[in-house]
Amino acid sequence: MPTLLFQPEDYRFPTSIDEVLTTLAEQGDKARVIAGGTTVHELAYRRAMGDVRTLLDVTRLPLRQIAEATGAMHLGATITFTELAEYISAHHPSTLAIITDAIAGIRPMQIRNVGTVGGSICSSLPFFDLPAALVALDARVTTHAVTRAPRTIPIEDFFHDFFLPDLRFGEFLTEAEFTLPVHNSSGSFQKFESNSVDWALVSIGVQVSVDAGRFTSVRIALGGGIGRKVTRAITVENALLGAPVEDQVIEKAVAHVADDVRAFSDFRGSAKFRNHLLKVYVARCLKQAARRIR
Repeated sequence: MPTLLFQPEDYRFPTSIDEVLTTLAEQGDKARVIAGGTTVHELAYRRAMGDVRTLLDVTRLPLRQIAEATGAMHLGATITFTELAEYISAHHPSTLAIITDAIAGIRPMQIRNVGTVGGSICSSLPFFDLPAALVALDARVTTHAVTRAPRTIPIEDFFHDFFLPDLRFGEFLTEAEFTLPVHNSSGSFQKFESNSVDWALVSIGVQVSVDAGRFTSVRIALGGGIGRKVTRAITVENALLGAPVEDQVIEKAVAHVADDVRAFSDFRGSAKFRNHLLKVYVARCLKQAARRIR
């Protein structure tokens, strides 16, 4: 039998949020919350599990729900990708197409069925698809801890580095939320992978609103292998705000997308190649998002 990279001493299914918070407060870095567990092996392979001895599987807590209230959508941390895609397809197929785009690219099907909203966010990896879509939607996340009041954090500020989310001692994430887009809004998510099992070289999430043929809001999230966290293409966003929805205008604006990132080179592709991909895919997403509104 091969030796497992990580063998927890204790695997628990907490019965309440208070039990999770108490265990985290008592055990500190020796306990880790999981909600699907699809990145545990990756963390162990990279020696990122540290002194973890207890896994707290929160998938049986009442966090597996989607709710809409006061113009916002609330996503419980343990909602699976499949459940979220099915809900969006049934209720918001046009305005939230960015989410179904992102989930459609998550492979294989087994990952979509067990991977969760909270897990993908807390992994803090720019290669993951759903977090980039949520950045484009200006989402916020809520964390709880036994020793302090809940915090609500803009999702783009939640990512610090690879595997380093803004989780303080004893905290865990309970939900993500975002303001529901208005009727004249839509989005798009696309990515470029060197093969079907590789992480994306670039991944792009775009959400726009259009009125009278002009962009009234633009958010562009840049993920994949171009940096250590999902970032915004603010230069392009500013160039398009108020501009006419025309292909040549979009092409001119995206020519400056590399100003907002510092792409790197590795064995999978040079920085120059990644910057070229950024221009191509940001333009494609913007055009597709605009077409979906018409």
